[in-house]
Amino acid sequence: MPEMRLSYLFCLVLFLGFTAQVNAYETNGFEVTPLVGYRFGGDFEANDETSITSNVKLSEEINYGLLFAWDFDRKRQGEFLINHYNSQFSQAVDPLTSNSNIAVTYAHIGGNVPISDGYLPVYITGGVGLTHLSPEDSLLDDETRFSMNIGIATKIPVSEHLSLRFGGRVYATFFNSDSTIFCNEETCAISISSDLWVQSEVNAGLTFTF
Repeated sequence: MPEMRLSYLFCLVLFLGFTAQVNAYETNGFEVTPLVGYRFGGDFEANDETSITSNVKLSEEINYGLLFAWDFDRKRQGEFLINHYNSQFSQAVDPLTSNSNIAVTYAHIGGNVPISDGYLPVYITGGVGLTHLSPEDSLLDDETRFSMNIGIATKIPVSEHLSLRFGGRVYATFFNSDSTIFCNEETCAISISSDLWVQSEVNAGLTFTF
């Protein structure tokens, strides 16, 4: 689809431009934030062999992440986020599969910019990268897709080198509406009928500043 190709190209240019600019600034600080959160959403709009559309859902579960941030300029930061959680399909996706467990991992690079100052600063944060979906059933193939995220966060300082971080994010993973995923040698578990797969989360963490 031309629109999807243009969106991929735009995000790729944005990503390359961002990473090039990171090297133009001297890094004055570095942060590491272990995160824990709760993940919502994850429905797949799927077609069966009779072209009837149905929803295949993932269960809502706790997720874990690690966020690295570095100074981009006086106010903005660059970020690298890796986030992982284990879930399961709420209904059977294929009669040949032995279980419905699946692991979802996001790896994104991006940044944040403050939209308000003060004791409780508010940041808009976002990034681009990859989503890796790994069914536990060995008969089904893993899937890796391009994705983006956008979110909002705040940090409460506890000491000079420690802060409490609270936030939320929305993740959008790109699929072609005519693609199939989680295939084995005989069949594919899901035939996608939508272009975007969306999940959201709320999270909290401890930010260590070096």
